[in-house]
Amino acid sequence: MLQSLTSSLDYCKPKHGQLKNREVTMADSASISSNVQIRQLPLTWIRKMLTTNVCFDHDKDGVVGREDHMHNADEFVRAGNLTGEARDGIYKLYQDYCDLGASQDLPNSSSMSLQLMTTWKYKDNPEIIEKWKNSSKTFFQVLCKDVPGFMTFDNYMIFWNVWGLDKRFARMQFDYMDTNNDGLISREEFVNAYLDYVSNPDENTPNRFFGPLINY
Repeated sequence: MLQSLTSSLDYCKPKHGQLKNREVTMADSASISSNVQIRQLPLTWIRKMLTTNVCFDHDKDGVVGREDHMHNADEFVRAGNLTGEARDGIYKLYQDYCDLGASQDLPNSSSMSLQLMTTWKYKDNPEIIEKWKNSSKTFFQVLCKDVPGFMTFDNYMIFWNVWGLDKRFARMQFDYMDTNNDGLISREEFVNAYLDYVSNPDENTPNRFFGPLINY
């Protein structure tokens, strides 16, 4: 799997309400048959998921498994200097994702291809979406260290650094999420950007929630 960064990102500011009102429904998934092949999936969506895989796959075995998720919890706790209930909440979030409900199918995937296909299958599943939403809300709350209810750029860099993302592109993604141009990220802006990233199959999306997309 190639892990080189794209030569150009073509970031642009979304139109007002674009993230909040993205027109992605179950019909997007239904347009591809149940025996869908990897080659039939939208290429940009595949690249987004592989980029996420590179960030989360600590042991580099090609699958983001339970141990990877718990390692990532450790990294987030360490980066946020979390203690007590805040620390325990992060671990519980990851444990529930890996061990309960439909979401456990994702870390239990036996190969990268199967994990991609399972993510595609579940990307519009209400249960999975709710877990993704809750996780992004939790991360946001942890990162709001300076302005109650909002994330500053310095706060955002904690998130960027946890995953070891290319710092050159952090400001572009921050500005992309800042849909009202107030210089801060609200919980709604952060959560909507994350859900859009994992669920939106649009080939032209400029959303780079986990940095520049790898080439595939």
